[in-house]
Amino acid sequence: MSSATAPTATSSTVAVASSGLGWVRRGNEMWAQATAEALHRRKTSVALFGSGPLATDCPYRRILTFRREHPLWRNHVDWGRRYAWEQSLFALALSFRLRGGDSEVVHTGDPQVAWGMHRRRQRHRSTTVYKDGLLLGPDWNRHFDWVQVLAPHYLDAGKQAGLDTSRWRVIPHFIELDRFQGRQSKAEIRARLIGPNIPSNAKLVLAAGALAGRSHKRLDWIVREVAEVPNAHLLVVGQAEPADEAAFEAMARPLLKARLHVRTNLLPEAMPACFQAADLFAHAALQEPFGIVLIEALASGLPVLGHTFPVTRWIIGNGGASLDMQAPGVLASTIRDLLASPGRLHSLGEAARQRARGEFSPEVILPRYEAMYADIRAWRQAYPRP
Repeated sequence: MSSATAPTATSSTVAVASSGLGWVRRGNEMWAQATAEALHRRKTSVALFGSGPLATDCPYRRILTFRREHPLWRNHVDWGRRYAWEQSLFALALSFRLRGGDSEVVHTGDPQVAWGMHRRRQRHRSTTVYKDGLLLGPDWNRHFDWVQVLAPHYLDAGKQAGLDTSRWRVIPHFIELDRFQGRQSKAEIRARLIGPNIPSNAKLVLAAGALAGRSHKRLDWIVREVAEVPNAHLLVVGQAEPADEAAFEAMARPLLKARLHVRTNLLPEAMPACFQAADLFAHAALQEPFGIVLIEALASGLPVLGHTFPVTRWIIGNGGASLDMQAPGVLASTIRDLLASPGRLHSLGEAARQRARGEFSPEVILPRYEAMYADIRAWRQAYPRP
């Protein structure tokens, strides 16, 4: 693939935008790229807008902005302020880039980008769609004419808050399932990923998330619970600065000793092998806007153990179990029982794979985007803006 040269920036009907796209490969940035590329393959008129270099077959335009991780200020300004500046300046520049009015829809998951584009709608004449996991609460969505929420729970929350949700649409994240279908044996993958430091018959629990102590992923909780299951090994994968990785090792190694395996700063392309190496997936976050890693685990055929937060419970469905991740011993007991029941582990894994295919595949999700854009088009015709 090559960095896109496509039609002019204003030639697309849908502009999918993320201020960190091209520099960051997670969260909203990954959603924007995956969604636009998938829609482009289905012949939807769509273009991507980001701030960094990007190799993609989808039409792509760069918008210069204040980069949140630029070395000149990353050590002097707190992350939240840097991210807000990045988004706000990006929205200002994007509104000028789209001022010809040919993009009917601007679709973004960045809150300040969405707000900036909505405020300047008279300039670019596009309708802003905000993709939301309600991190800012349902009231934030009063600002926008159209909202994409990631789970039914968020639609219910909007209704309970007394908001008009007639132009909210439930569209979860999706994943390309083929990426998570193993082509090698588990033993081969473990040998390459972990090396000889794991017995061939070991049972392996996988956990993923940033290793920083301030992370909401609560990897420390998983470490303590797995430590109570003598035959279980734990593979932890996630982003980490050297100091964070050292602190995590200092906490986890005394508890798990040789049963702990840590791999940091892997590229997204390496993640399928991590899932295929494991026997089950544990996720201790108490609340997530969504959690793409959950559907990646499901697609890999891993039973998923997560908290009882309604969104997490809905994602898991019958592909695992929802547990009280604040009750000591519950996760350990569940892991112990599953590892002692190979038949149950296998049946849950098959249910997990079917859950991913039936609820989170492109074939299921992409038509929902297309239907929403068609609804917006009809709404714009019925209620034209001056």
